Amino acid sequence: MAANVPDPSRILSIQSHVVSGYVGNRSATFPLQLLGWDVDVTNTVQFSNHTGYGRWGGLRFDAEHLQDIFSGLEKNGLLRYSRMLTGYMPSAAVVKTVLELVKKLRSRSGGEEGGLIYLLDPVMGDMGRGMYVAPEVLPIYREMLQFSTIITPNQFEAQALTGIDITDLPSLKKVLWTLHTQHKVPHVIITSVELPDEDLEKIGAHRSLPDGRLAMLQVGSSCEITLDSKGERQEPSLSVEELEIWSIQFPEVQGYFSGVGDMFAALTLGRFHPEAEESARSNGVGKKPLTPIAKASELAIASLQGILSNTCKVIDELEKELPPPGAEAKDEAQEKVDRMRRRELRVVQSKREIETPTIVYCAKWISG
Repeated sequence: MAANVPDPSRILSIQSHVVSGYVGNRSATFPLQLLGWDVDVTNTVQFSNHTGYGRWGGLRFDAEHLQDIFSGLEKNGLLRYSRMLTGYMPSAAVVKTVLELVKKLRSRSGGEEGGLIYLLDPVMGDMGRGMYVAPEVLPIYREMLQFSTIITPNQFEAQALTGIDITDLPSLKKVLWTLHTQHKVPHVIITSVELPDEDLEKIGAHRSLPDGRLAMLQVGSSCEITLDSKGERQEPSLSVEELEIWSIQFPEVQGYFSGVGDMFAALTLGRFHPEAEESARSNGVGKKPLTPIAKASELAIASLQGILSNTCKVIDELEKELPPPGAEAKDEAQEKVDRMRRRELRVVQSKREIETPTIVYCAKWISG
């Protein structure tokens, strides 16, 4: 294969790394390999464990470190990626360096937009927690949007990228529409969103599932983006009313689990097949078939639900062995470490759920 020409089976994953546990690249690599992808990883940090433990060792890498790696790949004809995934990046300079790499890959010969499918997970913060990266990264992420194929922000990140608060169904539609039109993103998934009860009712969603478990709501949409003669994306002529949105509701698993968002992004990219015909299975309004990105999300959630179920079973068994409350003197820091260790995702043990997930929670088109 010619140097730096896209290899249809190869993904570059740029995000955090831990020696022990499953977040960032550790969370993404094995599932993607099980799905048949060759995965090359670039670590933006290398820690002993994820920061939820409260104590860890390791380093955050600077932009020069990443640029040196990218230059080595280019010199040896190894920038052959047909797909790219980015997650946590520790500084604005690192985000900028990765943006330049995306532009370089998109400028290759070998297909439209350089033959690159790029999933951007704009890891910046969470509702209730706020921004946990430097605010200087936000404008660079906004610039990156126009070069991405798929983005997977949570509600906080979608609001930050657009400057629009999601308070109801109309504002949710405005956020999705803004990402498609102003920022020219073909596929958007907001991984979790909160809506008022009256809006949930409008779209056929609920606060809880029939079995009583609290429900999470994910929404997504797609928009055809055309290119001009120079290969630059054009702003689509799409109205808010024309936007078609799908949703998936699935159970919220209680407790703190790290790496779930990283794995969702990886599985979505690995399962996304834009060349495939839309699903023949009808869902919701007008019996319209699902889009490839909705199907990818559906499969990703199915795998994650299986992984979380397996993880919770192990946690239950481990916690049966714990001494009763008050039986021993408490060391709160050590208790937190022990709890985080018990709650690491059981990824290898969930090989079957990754390869052949059982879809229980289905995507459907929403109205309202």
